[in-house]
Amino acid sequence: MASEDKQNQKSRKLKGAKKFKPKEKEDTQKDQSKRKAAKEERKKEKKQKKGRIRYIPVWLRFVLAIVLSIVALAVGMMVGYGVIGEGDEPSAVLDRSLWESLYDYIRGK
Repeated sequence: MASEDKQNQKSRKLKGAKKFKPKEKEDTQKDQSKRKAAKEERKKEKKQKKGRIRYIPVWLRFVLAIVLSIVALAVGMMVGYGVIGEGDEPSAVLDRSLWESLYDYIRGK
């Protein structure tokens, strides 16, 4: 039995592993005080950064994004119809009569 215990202990040990040596209490206390000081400094920096002023409010950004996307759609349709396509006048793509005739053509009327 004693020989089996010794073999189990030997097999449990890792080859080349170093023994764990806990740090002295003085060193850990110094490290903790340094960490606390660094943490307090980071908190102070965060408080200073929070004072950012936004020039354009969020709701206005949302409205501008919608308006700009509608304008981009209109310009794209005008370029596609008037310049690239067979249309004569680019602003004709915005007329309701063109879209009604296109709708009627699709529905087979």
